[in-house]
Amino acid sequence: MSAWHTTVWRLLLSPRTSWRALLLMRRARAHASPPQRLSFDAAWRQARVQRRPGDSHYLLHGHGDPV
Repeated sequence: MSAWHTTVWRLLLSPRTSWRALLLMRRARAHASPPQRLSFDAAWRQARVQRRPGDSHYLLHGHGDPV
């Protein structure tokens, strides 16, 4: 599945988390010095774990960013 399809599914299935992700992206751009770019995917995962800490086990088992 492409990144575009993933974004669309996330917007449709979890609008609150998607809205929080957009706010996190804006905050990263506006308040960081120097301004940082945060991808929607990274912001969405961060918002999801903040809102639902029980989902954090997915990040521990390889569903997060590769290190």
